[in-house]
Amino acid sequence: MERLVKTTSLSDINIVTFDEDDRYHVIDPHHDGLDITLYIANHFVLMILIDVGSSVNIIQLEALKRMWIPESEIIKRSSVLVGFIGETKNTVGDIKLPVYVVGVNSIQRFCVIDSLSCFNIILGRPWIHDMKVAPSTYHQCVKLPTPWAVVKIKSDQQEAKDCYTTSLKASTKPAIA
Repeated sequence: MERLVKTTSLSDINIVTFDEDDRYHVIDPHHDGLDITLYIANHFVLMILIDVGSSVNIIQLEALKRMWIPESEIIKRSSVLVGFIGETKNTVGDIKLPVYVVGVNSIQRFCVIDSLSCFNIILGRPWIHDMKVAPSTYHQCVKLPTPWAVVKIKSDQQEAKDCYTTSLKASTKPAIA
């Protein structure tokens, strides 16, 4: 709980803006993604990637298991997800989970995948649009309006760097002589 309190702040107005004050914790130079922690289905979930390029929300099967959510909750339905470079992943099915952000709950549909990735969850455009989220990789945070104030959630920049490095190592193939 300590971590979420440190990464969330409220402003007095309900207009989403970014300025240089939002960058006080950013380590430059960087090209880091947005890696946040949220409260999902009664669990704090770390290593959530905010991805404006994703047309679906995705959760790893292993993350569901660590959240003690039984596989029987998954609606079995195989779909094919196509990545940026054309790679494909078959889904295990779909599941709906509550996502909580400072007083606002939303029920989100997730495609469940059973594959290795450094992120537990990818929140794509369905969540971004539903919650009116404004992500900024430059400022390393996301902001969203609530009925009470604008909420700011900081990205864990080091975790994003570590995940990126891990994914590069995993995708590197040895040269063939």
